[in-house]
Amino acid sequence: MKHILKIALLPVSLSMTLALSAKEYRVTDYNVSTDSTQIQTAQLQRVIDLAEAEGGGTIVLPKGTYLSGALFFKPGTSLEIQDGAVLKGSDNIADYPLMPSRMEGRSIYYHPALVNAYHVDGFEIKGPGTINGNGYKFWVQFWDHVAKAREDNRAWTNLEVKRPRLVFLWGCDNVKITGVKLINSAFWTTHLYLCNDVLIENCEVYAPAEPVRAPSSDAIDLDGCRRVTVRGCYLNCDDDGVCMKGGKGVFAHKSVENGMVEDILVENCTFGPNLHGTITLGSECFHAKNIILRNCTLENECSLLRLKMRPDTYQIYENIMVENVKGKCGTLIEMLPWKQFFTLEGTNEHPVGVVKNVTMRNIDVSCDNLGAIAGNKDDKVENFRMENLKIKAKSDIFHCNYPTVKLVDVEVNGHAPVIVTADDEDKDKLNYDLRDLDKANEK
Repeated sequence: MKHILKIALLPVSLSMTLALSAKEYRVTDYNVSTDSTQIQTAQLQRVIDLAEAEGGGTIVLPKGTYLSGALFFKPGTSLEIQDGAVLKGSDNIADYPLMPSRMEGRSIYYHPALVNAYHVDGFEIKGPGTINGNGYKFWVQFWDHVAKAREDNRAWTNLEVKRPRLVFLWGCDNVKITGVKLINSAFWTTHLYLCNDVLIENCEVYAPAEPVRAPSSDAIDLDGCRRVTVRGCYLNCDDDGVCMKGGKGVFAHKSVENGMVEDILVENCTFGPNLHGTITLGSECFHAKNIILRNCTLENECSLLRLKMRPDTYQIYENIMVENVKGKCGTLIEMLPWKQFFTLEGTNEHPVGVVKNVTMRNIDVSCDNLGAIAGNKDDKVENFRMENLKIKAKSDIFHCNYPTVKLVDVEVNGHAPVIVTADDEDKDKLNYDLRDLDKANEK
């Protein structure tokens, strides 16, 4: 685990020296209204453009509610949302015009987020105010669409109902997102694509599970990113917590538009009850390396470590450390096939996944069971260790299809777990999302 120990010591935040102008642009000084019923996209964008033209500066939102569609921050600009200020997203998709973007591991035309920055090095979002995606209308549309697709007995995808994300940063280095509330996103909440040297600290990231669930509202998606620290955050969205992405499909590992996720540190965070995975690799990830989660608290019913194994994508998940975790969860590990939107793209390829150099240790939780390590038929597992685990569980059964997985000082309810293998039917039953979709209150 040499590589992992290196990144644990990286002073990520110290490397982020912002070169922005000290000038502040208080938006209410530029005819931007706090009337929450009046769209202010054009007025806000003019302030951002002015700041860029004058050499850069911080766009400041004082107390009040600002209703807006997609905003695009420019080189040299950043965003400060003061106490009592809310940047509220429009619920009209027309306010998020189609453009080149990135979704679900593919570079496509899609709707932008509420807050966007393309190639803005040194970009910063800071609180303590709120960015509110106002996603309710989109959530209702999504579930109505899913219900109709099922009535018609046809397949459906997440992209059929057009929904904006909350924050999308593309190709930005030396990024800081600190002290801000990011809530009610219509789709993924915080999506970083090909960004390096990122600090996300002391943020609250939330989307509801009721009365209408916020589908695919992932808290933090790291898509081909390197050297990211997530620290001191409360993450509670109705899907993944911190999720590694980077590309999917039989050619994902060869495509220049995709990227490895590398050197990720998640520490001192709390993961809430709406999540489907605490830290997740996939479902659009072909290579993730040097991933640490430590000193975190769980308040959920999902898996602590979730590895989604796509049978249509060559995958390597390596050098993963999960340690010093307490609280309540569903399972410690879920490594299972992920077949959603499966396609071999007309090829005869037979992709396999490799999971290696994984350690889970010093974990004290109550849970349903230890979980499952049972990927696709030809997936490989090397050097997977679970050690010093004292677990209180509803069941002592541990599904594990790989005899090389080592359990050292692992106790479930005071004794060694009962290890059984999982067949294909078992794997489907153990998958969190497949179980969840069977519930009356759908995802």
